[in-house]
Amino acid sequence: MPIDYNNNPIQRFTEVTQTVSISSGVLTLNLDNATTFLVTRNANITTLTISNPNSSGTAHSFSLIFTANGTAYSMTWPTSVKWPSGSAPTLTSTNGKKDILHFTTVDGGTNWYGFVGGLNY
Repeated sequence: MPIDYNNNPIQRFTEVTQTVSISSGVLTLNLDNATTFLVTRNANITTLTISNPNSSGTAHSFSLIFTANGTAYSMTWPTSVKWPSGSAPTLTSTNGKKDILHFTTVDGGTNWYGFVGGLNY
């Protein structure tokens, strides 16, 4: 029996994308609004707020796509974000280049496990 791709939920899966801005050093990602966030890095980020993850025991993931504007801005990650070997990636500063980062939690956002999808696209 052939697969009906029009009714296959895996084939029809999409994610909501939202463009968000850095405001006075704060970047807020509301997971009720999207699961992929587009951000132009045009200022230092001193506070990253991730709001409305699923409750503990349910996995929740999101992607963050930074576009550099040619200046090396700082990024302060919250202590809830854990990186492999404890080292956050060095983000790209070359104008127009993109960094793609992914984050997953299984404990309601107490810990976010971050990993690099790719840098300097």
